[in-house]
Amino acid sequence: MRKRAVLFGILIAVGLTASAQQGVSPLGLQPEPPPGLTASIWPERPQYRIGEYARIYFYISQPAYVYIFDFAPDGKVTQLFPNYYSPNAYVSAGTHVLPDNPNWKLRVTPPPGTDRLLLIASTIPLSFPTGDPMNPYPLMGPTPDEGRARILGIVPEPNCGCYVTAWNTVEILPTYSYGVVPCPPCWYGPCPPCPGYIAPPCAYPCAWGWYLDSSGAWHMFIGECPADARICWYFQNGRWHMRFRLCFGSGCP
Repeated sequence: MRKRAVLFGILIAVGLTASAQQGVSPLGLQPEPPPGLTASIWPERPQYRIGEYARIYFYISQPAYVYIFDFAPDGKVTQLFPNYYSPNAYVSAGTHVLPDNPNWKLRVTPPPGTDRLLLIASTIPLSFPTGDPMNPYPLMGPTPDEGRARILGIVPEPNCGCYVTAWNTVEILPTYSYGVVPCPPCWYGPCPPCPGYIAPPCAYPCAWGWYLDSSGAWHMFIGECPADARICWYFQNGRWHMRFRLCFGSGCP
């Protein structure tokens, strides 16, 4: 049976890209790296909605022991890798993806917000837990400070020259929500049949509303108002959009 890791939360913005290693490291340190060892980590997408399944990529320039942690928006610090379903921390050089086998998944869970992913790549094995059936993804701490303290208590001194760190941020968005469709102001009939309609889920940015066709019937639209509409009303800004068409000759309707 597949097991799912409780995974991060994620920023709502258009065109947002995950920013690697900007700002202060979740550990608050800059270790002296071993010669030739570099690492990076990034999500498949810069943002996820709660309930979606996520994938995480990482790269190491040479074989190393890899440990990945999730600093969630609610403050919890969880070890994502290695875990009970993928207990081997030693990884070959190159690009890898998590989950790395079909026995587990990363499902995005509440709360929404900014999440940080931390990777430690070490030339020597470190004594991090690998989880058990009851706790497959070890909780390093219920708060960032406690999780950070536990991690720092396991990694060697920064000047050991035996490990590197990498981090990235992703954003968790709320789930899609449904609601009652609002009605535009209606000064003459027939009016839109708003009662009983449910607003469709719509990822930002998007638009939807009502439009009046050439026969005088109302319809709901998602996205752009149809080209042949006589009148459109967009829910987002509560405004009417009217279209005037000039017609000459026998081709006029």
